[in-house]
Amino acid sequence: MAHIDSLPFEQIDPDVQKIMQTYDTEYGGSEFVQVFAHAPEVYKAFCAYYFPLIFETRGSLDMKLTELVRLKVAQRNDCAL
Repeated sequence: MAHIDSLPFEQIDPDVQKIMQTYDTEYGGSEFVQVFAHAPEVYKAFCAYYFPLIFETRGSLDMKLTELVRLKVAQRNDCAL
């Protein structure tokens, strides 16, 4: 399987660093973003689409609980990772 190294935080686009801070606040971690930071424009475009979708449709649930529910639903439906 291919391996992509994480970029050191200091080398990450400042806009992507702000996205990481959002993940730190909402999820409690953002280390995975350091892999996506190799293609910052692609990742920022993804976030421009995905963030409004998850923030506007989650209702009153926080992000951690929302993600746990997604994982449990996937597990109950025998989805493979």
